[in-house]
Amino acid sequence: MDLSKLLLEGRRDQFLSKYRNKFQPDELKKIYLLSRDLSNNHKFLDFLGKVISSGSVNEDMMKAKIAIEKFIKYQKNLDKKDINQYDTLKDIDEAISKHENKIRREVKQIDGADIVYEDDRFTVISPKTHEASCYYGSGSKWCTAAKSSDQHFMSYNRDGKLFYFLDKKAKSDNRFYKVAMLQKYDGRQTFFDAPDQSFKDGWILGTPEFEKINNVIQRYMETEYSDEIELFKDEIKAKQEIERLRQRDERIRRARILRQMEDLRERDAWNPETNELDDVGRKVNAVFSGLRNEWLVNEINEDEDIYNLIPDTDGFYPGDILAFKWMGENETDSEYIVGEWEDVYELAKAKLKDTIDEIGLVESFNEDYLMGYVDTNRIVEFFRDHYEEMVRDNLDYEFESDDLPLSYEQEKMVEELEQEIEELYRRARGLETGQEKDDIFDRIEELEEQRDEIVENPEGEPNEEMIQDKVDSYIADVRHDPLSYIREYDIQIEDFIDEDQLTEDAVDTDGVGHFISSYDGVEYEVRVDGYDYYVMRVY
Repeated sequence: MDLSKLLLEGRRDQFLSKYRNKFQPDELKKIYLLSRDLSNNHKFLDFLGKVISSGSVNEDMMKAKIAIEKFIKYQKNLDKKDINQYDTLKDIDEAISKHENKIRREVKQIDGADIVYEDDRFTVISPKTHEASCYYGSGSKWCTAAKSSDQHFMSYNRDGKLFYFLDKKAKSDNRFYKVAMLQKYDGRQTFFDAPDQSFKDGWILGTPEFEKINNVIQRYMETEYSDEIELFKDEIKAKQEIERLRQRDERIRRARILRQMEDLRERDAWNPETNELDDVGRKVNAVFSGLRNEWLVNEINEDEDIYNLIPDTDGFYPGDILAFKWMGENETDSEYIVGEWEDVYELAKAKLKDTIDEIGLVESFNEDYLMGYVDTNRIVEFFRDHYEEMVRDNLDYEFESDDLPLSYEQEKMVEELEQEIEELYRRARGLETGQEKDDIFDRIEELEEQRDEIVENPEGEPNEEMIQDKVDSYIADVRHDPLSYIREYDIQIEDFIDEDQLTEDAVDTDGVGHFISSYDGVEYEVRVDGYDYYVMRVY
């Protein structure tokens, strides 16, 4: 005996018996099918019958589907774990909302941050370390909370302090569920929502609620950073202090990074003679090869090696391109990128397109060069619209009267005349020579003159085929010499350039380094472990 099948049949029969008077047969079927979609064993079937109203089945089914899917997700964390303990869909929604809010209300305090303010809704944190900034800023897009680098966090803290507003009641899809405020020592404030978009109004700005929190923040600033606030009242001293802090942060960052590289140096992880290199290892060897051959840097000291090349986690490059910074004594923080041909080729094209977008095609290339990339078909289509409009607006000018068709009235008159002429010929064929036959032929001649007069003086409008033929005659000239039409009509050439082809040809001609390397415009090809890499100095 199949117990699972017996269970399903039992649930189905119980459902039908219990709710057949509440729903129509087609409604019962819909609810049954929804139950099957939510659970193969129909464990939500009775609950669906209970919470769905007979007068709004379709609407309630949609709500029930959403509520039950959320229930399945949070079931283990809810106080009531059996769905049949809930009487309505609203009860489920409230239970789930309570759970979500409970999660958000718990703001843990960790080392490296001050809790400056807290009430039932907000906890306001001032992070003092990058680690604390990452912890409290998690879920946001703030660069100050990016784990890959602490440079942004240090930079923002040179002339002010960060405050993170954590809204314990807002859902994580609310752009204001976390808000960062940069409080400058000179009094200025800047706000960023969780997606890292700055804003100047909305949220709680301008409300008594914000004023209360802001007053606490200002007292905190005056207590903790009174010396800095006083110093930043002097613009010259402020600039000097910012530079001092920048240099201090750079020394700290440099020392930390070099310490991190010591592990690689101790293991000699990037030595191709003793280790099988991964992608990073091969690429850093390609860069170092360029350094040793003095392609990319002037001098390497004896105590400096490949481990002075630091992977640049802040470099955002497409594909598998990697960036490295040289931290040697002679050239600190010179930057290099390395990648295979396809990646650097695409990067070069993207760089060129960025330049074109910024300053325009005409400013990027001379006109003669651009003329070689004019898309004739786009010019033809442009002028087709122009000439079609011109022809339709000037039919009397564009068409000679001899070219026109007969009007409807003229066609009807010609038809009637030809019928009468045909009838007269028929009568004449039945007559012997005589006056009557002569009179008929005189009449035929008169009618033919009338017909010919009408045919020779058409009064109709040009038909669609005639109009298109006329437009095509103009277009043929444009297609033969499109550039002269661009000049004659003073049209922006940028609108008709095949930019993709132009970009590819420019990179093919000048090389990828010309568009990527801002240092010397040169790319160097290096082979490592059978891989061909292209190395460029970009800073």
